Amino acid sequence: MTLREQLERSAAIRQSYTRLPFQGFWTWLTGKELHGRVSRPINPLESTAWAIALFLGGMAASVVVLLSAASDFWLLLSVTLTVSGARYIVATVIHHGVHHAVFRSERANLILCELLSTLTVVQPFHAYRQFHVYEHHGRDFSTMEDQDLAAIYMLGLRPGVPVERMRWILLWQCVNPLFHLQYAWGRIKSNLIDAPAYRVAMTLAWFSALAGVAHVLGLQVFLISIALPLTVIYQICSLLHLVTEHAWVLRTSGQKVRDSHVKNSHGRFCGRMLPAHGLSGIRWLRAWSGWWAEHLLIHLTARLLIVQGSLIVHDWHHRAGADRGWPNAIQRREADLQNEFARGVYSYTDIWGIHHVIDDVMRRISAAPAAAPVEGLRYRLN
Repeated sequence: MTLREQLERSAAIRQSYTRLPFQGFWTWLTGKELHGRVSRPINPLESTAWAIALFLGGMAASVVVLLSAASDFWLLLSVTLTVSGARYIVATVIHHGVHHAVFRSERANLILCELLSTLTVVQPFHAYRQFHVYEHHGRDFSTMEDQDLAAIYMLGLRPGVPVERMRWILLWQCVNPLFHLQYAWGRIKSNLIDAPAYRVAMTLAWFSALAGVAHVLGLQVFLISIALPLTVIYQICSLLHLVTEHAWVLRTSGQKVRDSHVKNSHGRFCGRMLPAHGLSGIRWLRAWSGWWAEHLLIHLTARLLIVQGSLIVHDWHHRAGADRGWPNAIQRREADLQNEFARGVYSYTDIWGIHHVIDDVMRRISAAPAAAPVEGLRYRLN
């Protein structure tokens, strides 16, 4: 299938949702805008407020559910909101903050990112900006110097490894206690050892506050409502985001840096074509029950926990860089895609379903030429 055919197929999938009401919701869930649809623009502060509300509201709701002995269903929902908010804060708000794309003021971006990264116990502003803006978005992208790519290879997803084996490796890493301990230690180390004095003081103050909360609530409530969502569950979601973020194949000799950003990036859309018209009886029931189950269990889960906010069209960010319109990235990407169509250019890649993104990434890694030895590579997890 050519890129044009693939993009036309992607547009047809999104078009099929017009049979349903609430097109604004389906644009949010799928990450794909309808051509010609006009939506309300969102500013960075609105997105930031939503992320913080999800994060704090989810933790508060979990505490209420646990203390009131309510149904586990509500706890599942509240923990999902906590992790979704934390990942939104880190991978969307802080991510754009280090690009100086939340506020116009560099100092305001710094203050916001330092506060939010302390709350979520992730890499401080300056270290993250150095890695992400100057290295990952620069000439290190798609090389062994790219710490994101290095992390993928160090975890065992490497050229020449069969796709089926990589699936098992990824599953194991999600539950591997050593992976989670190393990840958590890296987060603590970046806040207490490899951090400026003011950041160490902020972290110690936050840890003291958390200790006080644990004392008041009790250890069990604290672990379930705060500690586990912000460590193990957060880190699984972070890993799945990292694996699916890019193709993770090395840049070929002579390939331009920008070309590698375009070629190795893709849209990670959530959904699939609606069931065909004309079904009836048991065929209609099976088709629609399967469609709804897939959307609730896979696509909605992925949208909330793996590809929050603008991450769903992260490939647009690698073209637009520090554009402050990132809360409207879905619409910006569609506009850019349509501009390319008008010129007969087809450079975007659309993949529907996070499970299909995982398969596509693994297939490309597996088929890539053998890489240099990976032992001892410098890598990071955030």
